Amino acid sequence: MRPYPMVLMILLMLALSAPAAAQQDGNWEALGDSDGVAISRMQVEGSSVFAFRGEIVADVHIGKILTVFADGDQRRHWVDRYDDHGTLERGELSERYWIRFGLPFPIKDRDYVLQTNGRLNQDDQVFIATIESVDDARRPENDCCVRAMTYSTYYRFEALEGERTRMIVEVHTDPKGLLPNWLVNRIQRDWPSKTLGGLIRQAKKGDQPLYGPVADWHTR
Repeated sequence: MRPYPMVLMILLMLALSAPAAAQQDGNWEALGDSDGVAISRMQVEGSSVFAFRGEIVADVHIGKILTVFADGDQRRHWVDRYDDHGTLERGELSERYWIRFGLPFPIKDRDYVLQTNGRLNQDDQVFIATIESVDDARRPENDCCVRAMTYSTYYRFEALEGERTRMIVEVHTDPKGLLPNWLVNRIQRDWPSKTLGGLIRQAKKGDQPLYGPVADWHTR
């Protein structure tokens, strides 16, 4: 294979691994389905790349989805290109952590320091999480990686009848480094389906326990 196509393949893998920023409100343009996930996009003012959105209703208990989502030790099983992570601090519905994505030569690995904040709505049976990049002296930039940026990532999980869960993710990516904007726009539409699909597959594996605060949501 010639070097140029090989570099393009590596850049594609990098973009698929990167988190992104959310735009919960706006004029979303439907693009179709990818592995059962409805994909849409939106132009973001001041940005040369699109925001993308994925939505699917999964036949899995919301408690299992949230167990996987909240468990840092399970990230290696569903986060694409996961290499390593370290929790800096954790609260009842929050976590600050460092995460590294391993990428093939010649592209340098990417890392992030992220703050996740979640909130439960018991009345609507909805769990929402927002994730953004933060600066933290405990994890300064390192020669191992390019420090990428997540401005905001948005997840929404809603319990439905019959132990089904409506899942939404919205992303607007700036992985930094060598990725050209046209390439990000070309392949980023697949990121929501890979993300939600990975969560669903991992939640269905083995005997995942139910996340306690939402264990009875499907029976109300």
